[in-house]
Amino acid sequence: MWSRHAGWAAVAAWAVATPVAMALPSLLDLNPLAPRGAVLPVGGLLLAALAGLCALAAVQRLRPYTQVAAGVAAGLFAAWIAFMLRAALHGTPFSFAGLLGDQGRMSAMATRYSTSLASTDGIVSGVPSEYPPLFPWLVGRTAALVDVPAWRLVGPAQILTVSAAVLIAFLLWRRMVAAPVALVLAAVSLLAFGDPRKAHEVIVLMAFLPWVPATFGGPPRGRLHWLPAGLIGGLMAASYLGFFIWSALGLLVLAAVTMRTVADRRRYLTHLALATLVAMVTAAWYLVPYAWALAGDGGQLVSDMFNSPSITGDPFPFVAATPLGVLQLTGLLGAVWYRRAAWWATPILCLVAGAYVYRAIAMLRYVATGHTGLFYHTSRLIGGALAVAGVLTLVRAFPRLVDKLATRGDVPRGVGVVAIALPLAWTGATYWQEWMPYTGGRYPVLAHAEPLPDGTRTKYAPAEPVTRRLPIDPIRAAVAAALGPDATPRTLSYDERLFAYLPWPGYIAVDRTAAASTSRWDDRHDVLRRLAADSDPTAFAHNSAHTLFGRIDLFVLRRTGADWTWQEIRFRPAQFDQTAFTVVTDLPGDTVLAIRRR
Repeated sequence: MWSRHAGWAAVAAWAVATPVAMALPSLLDLNPLAPRGAVLPVGGLLLAALAGLCALAAVQRLRPYTQVAAGVAAGLFAAWIAFMLRAALHGTPFSFAGLLGDQGRMSAMATRYSTSLASTDGIVSGVPSEYPPLFPWLVGRTAALVDVPAWRLVGPAQILTVSAAVLIAFLLWRRMVAAPVALVLAAVSLLAFGDPRKAHEVIVLMAFLPWVPATFGGPPRGRLHWLPAGLIGGLMAASYLGFFIWSALGLLVLAAVTMRTVADRRRYLTHLALATLVAMVTAAWYLVPYAWALAGDGGQLVSDMFNSPSITGDPFPFVAATPLGVLQLTGLLGAVWYRRAAWWATPILCLVAGAYVYRAIAMLRYVATGHTGLFYHTSRLIGGALAVAGVLTLVRAFPRLVDKLATRGDVPRGVGVVAIALPLAWTGATYWQEWMPYTGGRYPVLAHAEPLPDGTRTKYAPAEPVTRRLPIDPIRAAVAAALGPDATPRTLSYDERLFAYLPWPGYIAVDRTAAASTSRWDDRHDVLRRLAADSDPTAFAHNSAHTLFGRIDLFVLRRTGADWTWQEIRFRPAQFDQTAFTVVTDLPGDTVLAIRRR
């Protein structure tokens, strides 16, 4: 009976503690780039751990309440994650890494969705999103509801998403294992992959790992009903598709293996079909426009051509000489050893094997074509799956260890409590070291280094690094003076930061290897090259207003010598006839504007 209340206890504890955790860093107002501010979260963790140990030791005498106590601990641990990450960003309104790279593009998507309900690219107007849009859509719609700039909400949303990921992982695992084990599984999953910059990926992976055996496998307490299984699957697909793609072969094999063991094959196939249908319907608002766009012109896939350093990273995380590597190796060996005896072993092996098959094929494709298929990200799935397998292996082996100890005398009281507390403390301390700016977290430092739209620096901005400024407020003022305060010009900008602040439709993304295939980046780039070669100002004004992909109303370019540049493309000031354009050249940072007159 009491095990049923563990989930509710976790939700209640999280709901009560998380608002306090989010508010406390601002109330204490300590610099996270200084020792006092850095120590604050881990001091709170140690205090909470001591209190938790005392509570768990007390309820050991009242075994019916142990499940509830584990649920409360899960909720509080998830809230502590929010506290630690919020402390790391105290003093800056930006998300992790500021507006650099993917973080700027995520903020741009959120800003776009503050004015749009339909699936759309974050920069290029008029094309559906290729990247799963649920996370930035929720941020953008919240920003519109509370009338706060969307870029200011990305950081808090990432924090709450990572915190909620721990809670959701606990709730899903609790259906299949005891609550204390579910608590450890949720914590260890975060340690395997908990990057808050990719909070939407974190929550999908932490839900995906228990969702797979609960939906495709045969857990002892029964499979997840097809309706919630489909809803969860659809929400995950709309948040991040990678884990589905990398494990697709493994899921098919798992379904085939499970079908051989079930008593009613027709019922199992019906379950999978209905869950898949519900998932497709749930994600249809994203998948249908994307598929329709690809069916129309095929798009131009360039976003998987970035030569990430991870391409040559170690494909075998379980051989690392670290505690996590040892746990993952234990999981691999345990999954193989218990593949016929444990309900979780085959699903884990199928996920890992499917990811490795995908990786091998994609690596060969990369050598032949330059397209990676993001194969290096399979390490996240492999590492997470083996980490939870490591915990489940130890849990299965532990009763035998207890039996051996019992033959030599009484098992010391509190062994189970320590077995739960240690992985939580390990996860918390490791995560704190990785994501506090003072302890070496690079990305939260970049969040503090990002200049504000008016050019001023954040409260605790470090001396280094110095992030280049895009003069957002002067750009906004110049466009408002020329076109009116409500103008939304289609913009060619040399810096994608502009789209993180302003919901203006963009003409082309700056980074080719981060552009959506639906935007046809190469074709748009060819248009710009031809425009730059047009020396007649009258023809340039006409042609830039009637390109294959629509008009360009605003050029935000960078002064480079005598030219005005966008990436490697060089425009000349003489091309912008002042009868057709309002030209602004006195902006900071060598930024120049050419605003098309109405």
